Amino acid sequence: MDKPALQLSELPWLRAPWLQWQQLQGRLGHAYLLLSAQGIGIELMVEQMAKQALCQHSTMDGACGQCASCQLFVSKQHPDYFHLQRLEDKKEVGVDQVRQLIEKQNETSHQGGYKVIWVEDVENLNLSAFNALLKTLEEPAEKTLFILTCSQQSKLPATIKSRCQKLAVLSPELAVAINWLAQQRPQFDQALIKRALRLNWGAPLKATEWIDNGGVQEYAEWQEGLKQAQSGKKIPSKVVTPWLKWSNPMRVFDYFYFWALMQNRKMVYSAEDSLPRQQVLTLLQFQQQVLQAKKAWLGNANKELVLENLLALWLQQSNQASTAPAKLFTEHLQRGLL
Repeated sequence: MDKPALQLSELPWLRAPWLQWQQLQGRLGHAYLLLSAQGIGIELMVEQMAKQALCQHSTMDGACGQCASCQLFVSKQHPDYFHLQRLEDKKEVGVDQVRQLIEKQNETSHQGGYKVIWVEDVENLNLSAFNALLKTLEEPAEKTLFILTCSQQSKLPATIKSRCQKLAVLSPELAVAINWLAQQRPQFDQALIKRALRLNWGAPLKATEWIDNGGVQEYAEWQEGLKQAQSGKKIPSKVVTPWLKWSNPMRVFDYFYFWALMQNRKMVYSAEDSLPRQQVLTLLQFQQQVLQAKKAWLGNANKELVLENLLALWLQQSNQASTAPAKLFTEHLQRGLL
């Protein structure tokens, strides 16, 4: 049987921003930019924000849940609610999607109240789409509420930021996240829960998804591959082949980054007289190479070759080789570019 969907009230780290939103009721602006990390449940908060704005009998606590508008929203058939997001087969949101949205928001409200538009991951818009959205934010239709969510603020044009009221939604502290995840998945020990959170950048919902989708077994498979490569039992191409078959092969980059992070942490905490600065620097360089490899993966590089060279870099790190990681990865990757 499927687990029941999480409710906003079950995520303690969202209570403060939700209360902040409630304090704005009765004097809402036309556009809000929610800045948050991925995987902490911001989608649940947006849904409740939209549902409350559309509700015919909303209170300071939220939507009534009983009116015709609330029923339409729950059934995902509300004619005054629009959700703009990147299409699965696209790398960005195009201007045509924004223009279609503008046409809808210019129509008269079907329920006589607000029209609510959620622009998910607004940083995914291309330049033309940004410009079209900006014009709409400057001249919004009457009783239209824009909710923009963003997890990479650095990619967002200053002009978009300046047209919105900002609401920062902070990730939970590690102790809060550990306690929450332990309650959600009590069958796992704390060591595994901490690993799940660290591998998912402290995001509790992403960590839960990682556990439920076989992440524990996947991580063990990755570790076994490293052992076989280090012992010479398998060549790099044989080791990376199973990784490429994962539902999300990009998780490899998180695993390598996490490995370097933990190695550096061990050295810092165990240093008695002096910190091994060169080793720390080398590991920091390796972390940068992991990010560079991930960027190459997202570009036009040969994905198998990217992973092979990243594994070769790791072997150098684990064997404390003297070759500079940046040079090795860059030189070897060139022959894999398509």
